[in-house]
Amino acid sequence: MAMIFGASSTVEANTRLKNGYSIFDWAMRMRGFPAFWGRTISGDNRISEEEIEFLREKSCKIALIFDDLTEVSVSGIDGTDDAMRAVAALDELSVPAGEEVAVFAAIRDEWSVNHNWMITFAAVLSANGYVPGFIGNTDSSKNFNFDRQYGHFVHATRDVNGYGALIWATEPVAEGEPAEWSPFCPSDVETEDVALWRTGYVGMGDVTANADYIRDDSLLRHMF
Repeated sequence: MAMIFGASSTVEANTRLKNGYSIFDWAMRMRGFPAFWGRTISGDNRISEEEIEFLREKSCKIALIFDDLTEVSVSGIDGTDDAMRAVAALDELSVPAGEEVAVFAAIRDEWSVNHNWMITFAAVLSANGYVPGFIGNTDSSKNFNFDRQYGHFVHATRDVNGYGALIWATEPVAEGEPAEWSPFCPSDVETEDVALWRTGYVGMGDVTANADYIRDDSLLRHMF
């Protein structure tokens, strides 16, 4: 089954490699045209107006990531403050509310997360006109906490359809484009419910980008 390739990085998409290519152009050479590029909206490495223009000139959508988080915060019971900081960052970048643009909270592999934090984070983003999302290690053998807590989130928000939350899986790693859509997923959802799948890396030396895939172009409407 054909999938749509994209990428995500902690460095700017126009960062130059030692071979003279930008990381964007190198990813395109290795995997094909990136239909989307994931970048953080917060912190020292956040996306800039210049990088947004660079990606738009490439006709590349932007998957927005919020990684200005700590384990202390995400393991707590209230994600309101984190969500409001994400909303402020979106406003600073002039990301329009009410147009189904998604914002993905990046949960590190080694962290524990609390489903109550996920519920409040998602509720506040939704109330402010954005679609919530979560990036997490969906291999339950490596991070059972994420599996269990996301399941609690799903059940607790079933009456509001989980606030439309999207999940971005980081397992399993695959060489090249996967032959079929088979990301690991939390126990309480189906493989088809996983919106994005991070499969590996592209890059050169210490400058790399994640290789990501979506099943079809319907997900692009949730990107900036």
